[in-house]
Amino acid sequence: MALDRRPRASEGRILVLRLLPWLLLIGLIGALSYLRLLDLRLSPLRAQARTLLEQGIALTGSELADLSRSALVLGQMPAIGVAAASADTSAMASALLAHARASPRHAEISWIDENGQERVRTEHLDGVALLATSGTLRRPAQMPWLTHFADLLPAEARFSPLGREGGRHTLRAASPVYDAGGRLRGMVVIQHDLQAMMARLARLQQPALDPLRLYDSEGRAVSIAEPQPLAVRDPELWRVMQEQGRGRRELDAGMWHFQDFLPAEPGPGRLALQPWFFLAHVPRDSVEPLRLASAWQCLLACTAAFGLAVLLVRRQRRTEVERERLLADLQTNHRALAEAKAGADDALRRLRQLQDELVQAEKLASLGLLVAGVAHELNTPLGSARMTASTLVRRLGEAERELGAAALPAPVARLLERQRAGLDIVEHSLERASQVIRLFKQLAVDRGAVERRRFELDEVLQDVRRLLVPRLGSEAPPRPVPVSLHIASGAGLVLDSYPGPLGQVIENLIGNALMHAFDPPPPGLMQGSIRVLCRVDPADANDDGDGDRRDELEIEVIDDGCGIDPLVLPRIFDPFFTTRRGRGGTGIGLHLCHHFCTQVLGGRLLVETCPGEGSRFSVRIPLRAP
Repeated sequence: MALDRRPRASEGRILVLRLLPWLLLIGLIGALSYLRLLDLRLSPLRAQARTLLEQGIALTGSELADLSRSALVLGQMPAIGVAAASADTSAMASALLAHARASPRHAEISWIDENGQERVRTEHLDGVALLATSGTLRRPAQMPWLTHFADLLPAEARFSPLGREGGRHTLRAASPVYDAGGRLRGMVVIQHDLQAMMARLARLQQPALDPLRLYDSEGRAVSIAEPQPLAVRDPELWRVMQEQGRGRRELDAGMWHFQDFLPAEPGPGRLALQPWFFLAHVPRDSVEPLRLASAWQCLLACTAAFGLAVLLVRRQRRTEVERERLLADLQTNHRALAEAKAGADDALRRLRQLQDELVQAEKLASLGLLVAGVAHELNTPLGSARMTASTLVRRLGEAERELGAAALPAPVARLLERQRAGLDIVEHSLERASQVIRLFKQLAVDRGAVERRRFELDEVLQDVRRLLVPRLGSEAPPRPVPVSLHIASGAGLVLDSYPGPLGQVIENLIGNALMHAFDPPPPGLMQGSIRVLCRVDPADANDDGDGDRRDELEIEVIDDGCGIDPLVLPRIFDPFFTTRRGRGGTGIGLHLCHHFCTQVLGGRLLVETCPGEGSRFSVRIPLRAP
C-alpha cells in the first residue's frame, strides 16, 4: 500500500507543478480582465461626474462674470465719477440706489473714498433697497476685506475671498472710481449674496451621484453644510486636490472627481491667486454593485478556464506517462548494447595505449642497453686517463716543492706553469666525461637494479635541498636574476617505492629550471622563484576503470621564468635533445625524469607552460609502486 501511495503522491505533485503556471496565468488574465471590465462599467459614472463638474463650473463662471461686469459698470459710470469727484453723497446715493433696485441679489453696494472711509452704502431688507444711515457707515477697521483691494488697477474688477455673513455665503467685487482728470476717488464694492447660486448648484443632479460640492481655498464647504473642513475630514484627498488641481481618486468608499476653479477677473492679465474646488462624489452604493458584478463574472470565467486547463494537463500527462513507459522499454533493450560497446571501446583504447607504451619502452630499453654498453667500454680508458692525470699532477706538485727554494730559469718556470694549467684542463674534461657517462648508464636502470623500500617523502626532499644548496648560495655561478627555492614539507607522507629515482627526478627538474627558466628572465622580473609542492589525490580520483584504485602522490615543480617555446615543447622528453648544446646541456635530464616516472615509479610526468609566465612540471606516482 505504501508503494501505491508513493507513485500517486508523486503524480499529484507533477500535476500541481504543471497546473501552477496555468493558475498564475489565468489569475493574471482574470485580474486584468476584472480591471478592464470594471473600468468599462465605471466609465458612465465617470462621465456623469465630469459632466456635473463642467455644469457647476459653467454656472459659477457665469455668475461671477455678471458680478464682475456689474462692478466694472459702476466703477466707470460718469455719474458716479462726478459724484465722487465732488464728494456729493446725495448724487452717489441716488446712483447706487438705482443700481441696487435693478440688482436685488447684490446685498450691499458701497462707495469707499480714497481714504478707506465708507461714504455711501445701500442694503436690501426684505427685498427692498434702502440707504444705510450715516451712523451705520463703517470705518476701515470694520472692513478687513479692504486689504484685498488695496492695489486696484484702472478698469479692473477684483473678487475678495469667499465670506460668510449672517449665516449666508457672500462674495465682494470691487472696481476703482476715477474722476474726469484721472484722479482716484475711491472704489465701488458690491457684496453679492451667493445663496441663489448655491441653490442652482444644488439642483444640478446626475443619476447615481451625490450633489455637487463647492469648497473655498481653505477647504470649507460652500454649497452644502459640513461640520468640518475637508482639510480636516479627509486630509489626503485635500492634499491630492491641491497638488493636482484636476483628477480623480477611487477608493473602497467611492469615487471622487475634482477640479479647481479660478474666477476670472477682468483686468490686465490678473487672475485670482486662491482657487476654489468643485467635488463630484460617486457613492459606494453606486460603485459596489458594479465591482461585485465584474468580480463574479471574471471569477466564473477563470473557474471555467482553469477547469479546461486541468482537463488538458491531465490528458497531456497520461500521454507523457505512456510515452515514458515505451521509452523506458526501448532504453532497457539498448542499455546492454551500449554498455558492451563502451566496454569494447575502453578495452581497445587501453590496448592501443599499452601497445604504444610497450613500443616506447622497447625503444628506450634498446637505447639504454646500447648506451650502457658504450659507457661501460668508455669507463676503463677514462679511469686510466684520470689515474694518469692525477699521478702527473701529484708528481708535478712534488717537483715544484723540491725546486721551490731554488731559482728556476724563466723558461722552466713558464713550462711548469703551462703543464699545471694543461693538467687542470685534462682533469676537468675527464671529470665532465665521467659525469656524462654516469648519466648514460642511468638510462639502463630498471626496477630490479634500484632499491625499493618504505620511506617518508620528507627524507627525499631534505636530501634534494642539501644537494642544491651549493647551486643557490653565494658560491653559485652568476645568473641574470637571483633565484629562491622553496620546497614544501612532505612530513607524514609515506611511500612504498624507489627513493633514489624519485630524488633524482626532483633534483633534475629543479636543476632544469635553474638552467633554462631564467636565462633570459621574463621582462620586469627582479627575483625568480622555484617552488616544490606536494599533495595526495584520493583513490576515487584515480580509478583507472579496471578496479585498480590507488592513492596518488603529485609533486609539482613550478617556476616563474620565461616558459618553454611551443615549438620545443613536443621534444623536451626526447633523449639527447637540448637547447643549450655546448653550454652545459646534455639532453638527458628531462628524458631521465620521464624514464624514471613511467618505467620505474609507475607514474606520469606532465608539463604545463606559457611563454613569459613560467612552467609547471607535475610528477604523479602511486604511493605504492607497481
